[in-house]
Amino acid sequence: MSLRQFLLALRARFKVFAVSLAAVVLAATLASLLMPKSYRATVSLLVDAKDEQSMGETLRALGLPQEQLAYLQTQADIIASPKVARRVVQQLKLVENPAALSALGLSAADNPRLEDQLVDRLQHALKVETSQSSVIRATFTCGDPRLAATIANAFADAYVDTMLELRVAPTREAAAWFDEQLKGLRANLEDAQRKLRADQDAEQRRLARHPERLAQVRDDTFIQQLRADLLHGEGKLRELSTQYGVNHPAYQGQLSENLELRARLQAELRRAAANVANGDGPTAPRAGAVQYAQDPAPTGVLRPVLEHNVESAERAYDTALQRYFASRVDSRAVQTNVAVLSPAAVPLAAFRPNIPLNLVLSLITGLGLGGALVALLERRDARVRCAEDLLAAVPLPLLAVLSGDGRRAGLLPRPPAAAVRALPRPG
Repeated sequence: MSLRQFLLALRARFKVFAVSLAAVVLAATLASLLMPKSYRATVSLLVDAKDEQSMGETLRALGLPQEQLAYLQTQADIIASPKVARRVVQQLKLVENPAALSALGLSAADNPRLEDQLVDRLQHALKVETSQSSVIRATFTCGDPRLAATIANAFADAYVDTMLELRVAPTREAAAWFDEQLKGLRANLEDAQRKLRADQDAEQRRLARHPERLAQVRDDTFIQQLRADLLHGEGKLRELSTQYGVNHPAYQGQLSENLELRARLQAELRRAAANVANGDGPTAPRAGAVQYAQDPAPTGVLRPVLEHNVESAERAYDTALQRYFASRVDSRAVQTNVAVLSPAAVPLAAFRPNIPLNLVLSLITGLGLGGALVALLERRDARVRCAEDLLAAVPLPLLAVLSGDGRRAGLLPRPPAAAVRALPRPG
């Protein structure tokens, strides 16, 4: 069907076209008027990576766009989480509000899982959007405009409270853990300081009795090295005992190495004692040198190691103390890096149904439906409305077309000679 044929058929069947168009537009209008209204309220939240109330590092360095989008998407997932939705239900006491339940399409009659259903309904009615900026928009939709704005703002408040809880709870646990660790570190520091003081006092007493002979054994560099290696091995043995236990192969290997070092040290001490005992001098200094050499822990030799132990214990204690105070401060924070940029206002117009849009769509649908009906009726009941229709209906050449007043409206092109010879002749 050509465009001219369709327009002629449309003019001839205009009533059908008009009725179908009016029916579609009227049905869409009635449906829009009878459809329950839905209102949408939006709250805007500003999420910043900096945390002004934290003594630790910045929460996250949002240098790349991908990192920023990932961080904001994480925050959007937290807003839409069941934890935040349940907090909204509890804060607004929606279970005890029949009007709110009716607006949300629920009923409190004999419903033991009403709170869970409310959480699920709030999650489905909430829409969270992020963009390239640090602003997150949370939109809530329901049949009551005031309730929509109230729930949207409640989601913002619940999100801020949840972020504060997620931040404070781990720091409180960390502060309690550091408090326990400080007790052991403080005991280690006091023990290292006590050993250093005892070594200093014993060294002073022994040097006062044997100032010359004792120095010969004390200044032996090989003995000093053996004692330092043995002390290092004992410290490593304690560390392996705490980390793996006494039955671990690493512990057993270190224990064997320590026993070997101790045996070598005793042998060197006996050799040094023999050398001192065979030297010149009175008997008392010689006996003191032997006693000094046979002492399993002679003073002065391990002074650098003991001082190093005290410094290490002090550094460990100071570091843990700083982390403890930082965790204590962070655990007392009262704000987060999230702020409400613009609270949700009560919507003045319904979001659904959109009557102007529905009318435009119904008009387009009615035009299409009316044209389809005209074309269908014309195909079922064909009429001759123009020369093309006559040529399609009768396999004869058309010589001319007359207008409605009987005058010749125009001549068609001369038919081929073969068509003229095929015409029936009179008589």
